[in-house]
Amino acid sequence: MHPTPGATQRVRDWARAALRVEAGLPPVDQSGRGGVQTGADLVAAVRRHRLVDLLDSHARDLDLPAEVSDALSELRASTKRGLMVQALEIAQVRDLLYASGVPSLVVKGSALAVQSAGDPVARGLGDIDLLVPVEFVEVVHSVLNEHGWKVDPSWAAAPGTWAWRQLLWSYNEMKFEGPATTVDLHWRLDPTLDALPGFAEVWSRRETVDVGGVRMPTLSRRDALAHTCLHSAKDQWRWLRSLVDVHRLARDPLLWEDRPLLRLEAETLAITRELLDLPAEVPDRVRRRLDAVPARVLRRATRTQEAPAMEADAFPGLESLRNVRYLVAASATPRDITHSLVGIALPVQAVAGIEARTAWAGISLTLWRRIGTLWRRTFGWARRDRGSEPAKSLTRVP
Repeated sequence: MHPTPGATQRVRDWARAALRVEAGLPPVDQSGRGGVQTGADLVAAVRRHRLVDLLDSHARDLDLPAEVSDALSELRASTKRGLMVQALEIAQVRDLLYASGVPSLVVKGSALAVQSAGDPVARGLGDIDLLVPVEFVEVVHSVLNEHGWKVDPSWAAAPGTWAWRQLLWSYNEMKFEGPATTVDLHWRLDPTLDALPGFAEVWSRRETVDVGGVRMPTLSRRDALAHTCLHSAKDQWRWLRSLVDVHRLARDPLLWEDRPLLRLEAETLAITRELLDLPAEVPDRVRRRLDAVPARVLRRATRTQEAPAMEADAFPGLESLRNVRYLVAASATPRDITHSLVGIALPVQAVAGIEARTAWAGISLTLWRRIGTLWRRTFGWARRDRGSEPAKSLTRVP
């Protein structure tokens, strides 16, 4: 069930009020906004925006309808059970990498929840995200495969092949499916080369957090804020949970000392201010920088949040165009532009599985594969447009 725009607006208001409560302020009653919604519609909006844990934590303060609060309570109990299992798997992966001599950071997920809210369940349940130096990716690939995690076919590339080299250079992550959880292995924080700091720099500033009795190194709060802002922009600000993360991290006044803002950091902060407000700790000079963000960016984020998280049967190539928009906005150096263009022309899904050893053979095979895929998707999309059986691909909304 996709929530109505009115339910999404109501959930935004609840999220804003919950963050005020966390700051020791009274919630603002905006219950009249968005019209009348059913309990099922509101629960769908909460789940769509991944805010079960935030709103369940403050259900009494927000005076949530009983139908909504009861559903959120059940969902949060299930999340807590899942996080107990995930904490054990994080410890297992951490120990495996330590034994193999691989330095690693746990990013996002429960580590970010501890940093931003002091509670490992504050962000709900997700994947295990690891950041390692690029030179250790092959070692981690082998270790995870030996212990039950298998690489997702969409990211499959064999070490020693052209596809492997292309994947490491042009992209920034690889997904492994495990018995209970998924591991997202990252060797850069962003698909660009230079928008965010490299591993050595963020490792030098790392912090350690306790997740369910498991101590793990993670990004510093400063690096976590920059990463969260750009990651939210990459997802086109479609989930309120990312903006809640930004709001919570922004409460640390030390983050704002001599801090220049990237363009996408400023846009994410401006969207957060528009939809959820910003904490008092954000200084005036930063707020003045946010005033320069165009109103069309704020409107686009609002539209994206009200659209389905995944859009069925979008026009072929639409997702590539969205990636282009992000990469151009995030690219920080001339070499980033070149790198981004190559990554767009030879995306990871087109490269995956190609066994060629040389660039000449690998690029030729990839381009032929892309042409074939574009033809099939265009034909399927056109048939669906005439009322035939819809294609089965899913593409994210703009």
